[in-house]
Amino acid sequence: MVSLCGLVRRIPTRADLKKHYNNRGFYSLSFNQRISQIAVTLVLFWGVSLPSMAVSQDLDQGLTSALRATLMYHPAVKGKQAELEAQNYLLDSAKAGRYPTLSLQANNLDDEFNRGSVRVQQPLYTFGKISNAIDQAEAGFTAKQWGLLQVQRQLMEETAVTYAKVEGINQRQQVANDNVLQHQALFQRIERRQQGSLATAADVQLAQSRLLQARVQRQTIGGERLVALSELQSLTQVYVVTDSAVDPLLAVLPALPEVERVALDNSADLQVKRQRLKVAQLQIEKQKAAAMPNIYFQVDHDVGDSQINAERTRYGVNFTASFDGLGFASRGQVKSAVARSNAAKYDLDTSLNEVKRRVNMLMLNRSVQHDAVRSQGHVVDSMSATLASFTRQYQSGHKTWVEVLNTQRELTQQRLLLVQLQNDWLILSLRVATLIGSFDQLAGIQAL
Repeated sequence: MVSLCGLVRRIPTRADLKKHYNNRGFYSLSFNQRISQIAVTLVLFWGVSLPSMAVSQDLDQGLTSALRATLMYHPAVKGKQAELEAQNYLLDSAKAGRYPTLSLQANNLDDEFNRGSVRVQQPLYTFGKISNAIDQAEAGFTAKQWGLLQVQRQLMEETAVTYAKVEGINQRQQVANDNVLQHQALFQRIERRQQGSLATAADVQLAQSRLLQARVQRQTIGGERLVALSELQSLTQVYVVTDSAVDPLLAVLPALPEVERVALDNSADLQVKRQRLKVAQLQIEKQKAAAMPNIYFQVDHDVGDSQINAERTRYGVNFTASFDGLGFASRGQVKSAVARSNAAKYDLDTSLNEVKRRVNMLMLNRSVQHDAVRSQGHVVDSMSATLASFTRQYQSGHKTWVEVLNTQRELTQQRLLLVQLQNDWLILSLRVATLIGSFDQLAGIQAL
């Protein structure tokens, strides 16, 4: 948000506006013209231009700013951060299980006495129930941390890919602009030839139709750019300038074995599944300990009316145990926890295989795209030389203008294809870079 402090010179008074309008014949204008005059006057009095009001003076630029804006403003990140905070409170609650339990009781069931009691129970030994609950809460907190990183990387990948798409569209738009300029020059040349009776009206019409096609193609690409910018802003939640190209160093990756190793070590999805497996294994221990007794040090103190010679304060060791369904319910809970642990283990194996598959697929496609870019570059060079040759032959009368127009259109299609292949290779590289955590430090994410 842009502050108006220091920018507003003076708010115009009614007398200022009346004097300004009378000098310019304001009341002789139409309604729409009056509205325009008012807007211009306010801007002139305030000394603030409309663009400076809409865009921050310290406007973020580049992929880095887009990534950081996404992590700062996207609601999915905020939701995961709230879940992490909630899990932290659950961890504090589990640790509080080590503290004494205070209970109060009062009644007047006996007509002769009003009785009450205060009880304090301090756990002495619970056969691992409290420590297991703390371990589960800590594992859950770690899982939430990795879950937050998982969402952040997913959003960073989407942001980087969308930003790269915008860059590719900008490059294709440049090709389309060059194509329009070339067709414009050819159209003007054919018009001059018609004036010299060297070309027919049909020749001019065909050249004009090719020019219109080139302009429509440029407009179509411009529409794609608007859609991509809208998609990018839905991720960043704020406007980010996309004039800066993606740093080529971000697309530099190690060999496939190293990429796979780093991906397996840094995969947030795998870490989430590992923590869930740990929670499931701790749940087995929790169910086993549920059938064990609890040993407390207990202090009771009576308040209110009491019988003669009755002790008001009593203390000692309390031993409690409960066996639901003669212990068969606990056995069923243990077996259920074991089954859930096995399911978590299989889920981890599935994710491990999915990470390997995705790394191999991305790296293979990236290699294919690299070869395609190199081959397509040769095609564009050849077509450029052909167009230059046809243009010279056309000027000397050995080639027709139709051949020149066809070659120009074919060259444009090949250039667009080359730009698209280059952009696809860049997108694949950015996906792999996100997968191995290359953007974490760039986006300001602290390592876990």
